[in-house]
Amino acid sequence: MKASKFMFINKDAQSESLSHSNRHERISIHSHVQKCQRYKKAEGRVSHATPLRLLQPGNRSGNPGHRPEQSGDDVLTASEQSTAPKHNAGHVHVAPWEMSPINGPKQTSPHIIPVFPASAEESFDPFDVTCITVDAAVHSLLQYFLRVHHPNIWHIERAVRLDHQYTFRSDAMSIVQGCLHDQYNMYALLASMASYMTYIDGIPSPADGTYYIHKALKASQEYVHSRQPITGRMVFNIFNLGCAEWYRYNVDAAYVHLKAAKSMVDSMGGLKILDGPLIDLLLTGDGYVAAELRAKPLWSASDFEPGDDHPMTTYGICELRKLLSGRVKIAAGLLTPTQQDIVPADLRWIILDLAVALSVLRASQSSDRAADKPPSDSLHWVHIRTLTIRHRLLSMQLDDPRSGALRTALVLWIFLIFTVSGRKRSIKIIAPFLRETLLSIADELWAGHEEVQLWILSVGSFCAAPDSEDHRWFVDEVANRLTGALDDLDTISELLRAQSQKFFYLEPAQSSVLQTLAEDIHKRRVPGKGDTSRYGTAFKAM
Repeated sequence: MKASKFMFINKDAQSESLSHSNRHERISIHSHVQKCQRYKKAEGRVSHATPLRLLQPGNRSGNPGHRPEQSGDDVLTASEQSTAPKHNAGHVHVAPWEMSPINGPKQTSPHIIPVFPASAEESFDPFDVTCITVDAAVHSLLQYFLRVHHPNIWHIERAVRLDHQYTFRSDAMSIVQGCLHDQYNMYALLASMASYMTYIDGIPSPADGTYYIHKALKASQEYVHSRQPITGRMVFNIFNLGCAEWYRYNVDAAYVHLKAAKSMVDSMGGLKILDGPLIDLLLTGDGYVAAELRAKPLWSASDFEPGDDHPMTTYGICELRKLLSGRVKIAAGLLTPTQQDIVPADLRWIILDLAVALSVLRASQSSDRAADKPPSDSLHWVHIRTLTIRHRLLSMQLDDPRSGALRTALVLWIFLIFTVSGRKRSIKIIAPFLRETLLSIADELWAGHEEVQLWILSVGSFCAAPDSEDHRWFVDEVANRLTGALDDLDTISELLRAQSQKFFYLEPAQSSVLQTLAEDIHKRRVPGKGDTSRYGTAFKAM
């Protein structure tokens, strides 16, 4: 028997009509539905119970000729279909690491967005008032947020899982629905998305991002003057304004917004008061800005580090024991007694933490059915652990410049592997800092630590802007320090891979940049092989 449908009635003696709800009553009804169905809070953690459906232009479901839209779980773009995992007996295909932006035909206005929770199987709309029409530019930016930007925040989960899902996927539609009831929410998100499209993905925005920034700033001032209470959504709006500036390379302005968000969060009682997705966003942005400004993060790692009661703690301890026993070789080149001069105790523990996170990630990717699989939430745990490790690295004060160079290389490697915006943007800004540090260190100080120096230089070559002076310097330094018969491209590739595996290496994420570095070195060794412009293709599909 088909489930019954219910109509919410929200009337009292002051109501203007018994048959039609005004705007305030509709918002009250929708808020009640969303609060009761969309989130379940338990023991300070957020559990999302509703799957996300992508926004799609078209007829309202109550109109004739409407065809039910395909669930977002089943939608693959053309680029995703070409790289979708194919299952073979005894083998699991590694999911694509670098997800391309959504490419599709431009839609025409008008577009409609449901204000009821997106989990509803059918739209029950007797008064034809539960959808809001937006123009093509707004619809395009909101769609971009849902399908590209929001998933990219939790890039590591999406890249490893075969279905490309992630823990906080359902939160995206809730954010969009919150924009439909408030101009401040809408303009802040549109400002961020317009800047992201233009400056991070290099895609022409359908609207002027500066216009949205100005409108969002004006709405922010009005909100403050109205003396309304500080909420998580207001923090999110301020964060989006900071992101809009950061994407446009106005890092100092972004830092001002981030500090304002930090003050608001502190006044509310700290990070633990906020929902999980917002915490992740704030910490991600904090790490980006701190790394690019060469400053300490605003938040301390102790503010958000998972406690000992986390379900992954026991599994993580088992992986740590494997590392200490030598059964797992991750970071072995940094943990030997001969490296103690440049790896102080605090940095050694951070390296062990990062090695555990990488070991868990590899176990999650493994197709070996006999292997001890980590718990189901291991990928989000890896995401949080790498946020923590990055904050601890950025907060360290190291007197030895060799240790400082190693610290910077570790930060670059984390951005390269575990982030999208960091890989597209931050690593190119930070790589010159690494070169500057390395140039300040005399070569003789690396005696006994040559392999560590070579790995640091390799990471710099992966991260420097293609065809830049910094990139050419890193490639030359790596080429000058490699030893052996280097006339063969395959030999160079194997040498680089073997050397990286002594430290930190993840094949799906690094194979392309490693191969391109090998080609650059080969071209320098064998004259007449052409220029090195191909290096830029390694980052093309991110």
